Amino acid sequence: MLNKIKSYFFKHTTILDRYLFREFFSPFFLAISGFALIGIVDILFYLVERAILSGVPFLVVVQLLLYKLPAIMVLFFPMAVLFAMMLLLVRMAKDSELTVLRTSGVHTLRIIAPLLLFAFSTTFLSYFTNETIVPWTNEKSDLLIQNEITKKPPPDIAENIVFKDGHQRYFYVKRINAKLSSMENILIFEETAQFPRIISAKKALWEQNKWTLLNGFIQETDEGGLISFLDRFEEMTIHVQEDIYSFYKKQKSASEMNSEELKNKIQTLTKGGVSTRSLEVEYYLKTSIPAACFIFGLIGLSYCLSFVRSGKDWWGVVVAICAAVLTVGFYFFIVAVFRALAKDGELSPFLGAWTPNILYASIATGILSYQCKYR
Repeated sequence: MLNKIKSYFFKHTTILDRYLFREFFSPFFLAISGFALIGIVDILFYLVERAILSGVPFLVVVQLLLYKLPAIMVLFFPMAVLFAMMLLLVRMAKDSELTVLRTSGVHTLRIIAPLLLFAFSTTFLSYFTNETIVPWTNEKSDLLIQNEITKKPPPDIAENIVFKDGHQRYFYVKRINAKLSSMENILIFEETAQFPRIISAKKALWEQNKWTLLNGFIQETDEGGLISFLDRFEEMTIHVQEDIYSFYKKQKSASEMNSEELKNKIQTLTKGGVSTRSLEVEYYLKTSIPAACFIFGLIGLSYCLSFVRSGKDWWGVVVAICAAVLTVGFYFFIVAVFRALAKDGELSPFLGAWTPNILYASIATGILSYQCKYR
């Protein structure tokens, strides 16, 4: 299999493509390693302190660092692409390789096309990591923190649960015991043409979507709001569409789910009348953050082609590097701003997650178009 891939690669690429591939991915993986090491320093300080003060085993510390690493790496993928792209082009300009290629008749677009493809491939690498590895490692790290560091077992009892099902019924449950599959003090409002029909019960047992209400009352009112029917029951069975676990049990956080799981949770909570705006923003961020790899590749290309004129243009190199650093900082700033605006309802969840990418891509594409047309 590996030989077939290698044969296909050599058959469909030129010497220039293979050269750029080698020169791009070497600094890319070096940058990922370096940024990841920087990213875990803060976590390392906390874990070492906990290990000394609370007696957390060293093996647990190592496990937690390994579990946290994929999530940190995904955040640094875009910066690694930018670093690799600029390092490659600055080095090629310094060695006059860009000048030689252009004077040999190689168009600028032909030079940057493989680099754009490489940046695009890192987007898929980042998305794959974020969808398959990061949710699992985040879940494992949270369990490890809960069981070994904070020593807090997950709760079996929840109180004051409110939700809505797909039959226009509103549920209030005072207390839920997960181990016994029982509920206490249940109040159900069923929408009718006038006033709601009210069902109350002291206790209930559930099995999947079937609830057995015990020792309760059914109350109906007339058009004037006066009680027209009141009956007591010892036992009554109702069917509820939504799974009670979706509303009381500690669920996975957005960082512990892939896109499909998060989408299903959003649909379930929406049917139950629960606001899902924050989850929707996180859902779109699961694609916009990996896509930033390609966007940062565009930015690196545009800066180098604009500011680095030749191998001796050191001021251009300095300007390009400073612009890149400021660009990275400002990008994550506006990501935080638009994310907050979307969660607050000022923007749609999609625009809140994708607006920074759209802005950066528009600017970088405009600069690259100019460079390919006039240089």
